Amino acid sequence: MNYWTRRTRVTVILACACASVLWVDTPKVDAHSHQNYLFGPSQTSATQGKSTTEPPPAAKTRDDLTPRERRAQAYAKLLEGQRHYAGARNGRLTPESLRDAQQAFQQAAELDPTLAEADTALAEIAFFYLDDFAQAERLATSAVSSNRNNFGAHRVLARVHAINSGLFENKLNRAVAEKAVLSLREVIRLDANDPEALALLGEFHLALGREREAVDAFIRWAGAPAALDGRFYQVLTKGRELSQNAAAARLGEVLLQVGRSGEALTAIRRALAAEPNNLTYIELLGRAFEAGGDNSSDAKNALTELKSIVKANPNNVAAIALLARIEARLGNVDGAVELLRGATAKQSNRDQFTLKSELAQIHADALRYTDAAALYEEILESRGIDTTLLTSERDKNFAAFFMSQIISLRRQAGQADKALAAIERMRALLGSDDPKVDVQYVLHLREQGKRAEALEAARAARQKYPDRVEFVRLEAATLTELGRVDEAATLLSAQLDGSSGDYDGHIAIASVYLEAGRGLQAVESARKALELSSTDGAVGGKRATQALLLLSSAQERVGDVKGSEESLRRVLAEEPNNATALNNLGYFLVERNERLAEALQLIKRAVNAQRTNASFLDSLGWAYFKLGQFEEAERYLTDASRRNPASVTIHEHLGDLHQRRGKSDLARAAWQKALSVSVDASTTTRLKAKLKGGAIK
Repeated sequence: MNYWTRRTRVTVILACACASVLWVDTPKVDAHSHQNYLFGPSQTSATQGKSTTEPPPAAKTRDDLTPRERRAQAYAKLLEGQRHYAGARNGRLTPESLRDAQQAFQQAAELDPTLAEADTALAEIAFFYLDDFAQAERLATSAVSSNRNNFGAHRVLARVHAINSGLFENKLNRAVAEKAVLSLREVIRLDANDPEALALLGEFHLALGREREAVDAFIRWAGAPAALDGRFYQVLTKGRELSQNAAAARLGEVLLQVGRSGEALTAIRRALAAEPNNLTYIELLGRAFEAGGDNSSDAKNALTELKSIVKANPNNVAAIALLARIEARLGNVDGAVELLRGATAKQSNRDQFTLKSELAQIHADALRYTDAAALYEEILESRGIDTTLLTSERDKNFAAFFMSQIISLRRQAGQADKALAAIERMRALLGSDDPKVDVQYVLHLREQGKRAEALEAARAARQKYPDRVEFVRLEAATLTELGRVDEAATLLSAQLDGSSGDYDGHIAIASVYLEAGRGLQAVESARKALELSSTDGAVGGKRATQALLLLSSAQERVGDVKGSEESLRRVLAEEPNNATALNNLGYFLVERNERLAEALQLIKRAVNAQRTNASFLDSLGWAYFKLGQFEEAERYLTDASRRNPASVTIHEHLGDLHQRRGKSDLARAAWQKALSVSVDASTTTRLKAKLKGGAIK
């Protein structure tokens, strides 16, 4: 057994070895009969007159015992076993006492095969001490067949199935998981507020795709009394707690997964109120806001509570960063900047780094690219990084990350010369043989529209780093932009070897075809990627999502409206808050002028999750355009064009809006910008027609 080893079991013995057999009510027996067996014949007046020298009667063999006597002896052995086993409660259980306990329980079971408690005790010993799950399951099943209300036996079965299911090792066996569900339901039938059973039941329902049942179980767990001991659950789940606060947080997390962000916020607030410095709960609160929970009264209350947490603990860096992020989301960017600058001065160097990084991101999101770049420069300076060649790999990785951020910000600010200077500085820091520098250089040339030079640079880098696949893909992307799609596809296809590792290759090929407007070929490659996505175990879900999103776009391109929507619905069935799927579904509906109200809500959810995503902002602006709300359309389309000045679609949409509002010069300028970066033949033809006649598709 890979995970549940003997050593692991030892950590939960104290919590669980004194389980059912040690605390369940011992079934009632005839008191007089039980007393006679344990203490010998009672001293009545009739016996007191007899000579003490009279020999005792011969002892009965087991076969000579009456059923009543066998049962009495069985209970006596059960009690004897319990006495030996009781050392597990205080950690003093010795190998000898364990052996004696096992023998006593075995004798009890032989004397009375219907004595469920004896089988349960033996099942627990097999489970916790003998590493024998099969025997534990067999004995617990026997106990349940004798007494279906034996709590301990159901718990042993639930635990055995929970471990064997592979759920917490990302190797779910659905058949065993269903067995676990049945056993957990029996535990809950006997104890409706058992925290461990409710928590595990929720996890299994979630893994089996039964979201409603999962939420119900987690709600019950969050409302259950505190667990007496959660060490078995903690070990099984690799570190999770079984506390009431953890229950509220887990409920909030699951509610977020199923798209119920308002309710999630309520649950997370409850957990955070009890543990205001819990970093996990603070992170969950941030996710709830990002999922769209920032428009409710609960969100306002949560914001107030967050301010109180920061006031009470000015060193709670995670809470400060989240508060600033939320203030910025609500439009108070200057307030967020002031909060972070004030807090940064009071923190240690490590925490200053965290808050400066958060401040830089807030500046970038607010299109204050120069301010953001300056903060990243401060971070590098604080590390002693200037223009001198670095020797430490740790320093190189640190510099590479922040220099990449600076380069990106300079590009977005339209500062091409400063972006190029930053690339050269990055080369000086990392050395001329670091491929990350060449990646940035090729991207810079493409961004500047210097595609021939970019192609030459990509090919040179591919020769220099033959094992780095990113240069193959950069070359293919550049070829596509030059209209040489077949060359790009051939280049990428040469990397395929017929193995499951071809997933990324098919994704790249599908993307090339989609970018070039060759939908049928994009569909074919996306389907191949989807087929391979299920072969990678733990990451299969994420890969399937990526393939389905790409497939949906390709299907939309070839006019397969039904197939496109089905692909996106498949993603949303697994990830209700997947922002890309929400955006794409809404955008496709807008493009077809169908269900515009529904489309608007879908896109709003995507924007709430990623408020600086240029593609999502474009979708929202385009939805408002189709609804005739031109001021709102201009607001979002203009914002999108600032965040991604190289997008053909965004500039075309902005041109269409200007033309509709009678701003012909602005329309032509936007269309011309779109044409300058277009690589798709049909898009190019359409833009030329608009520039010639001003017509909107």
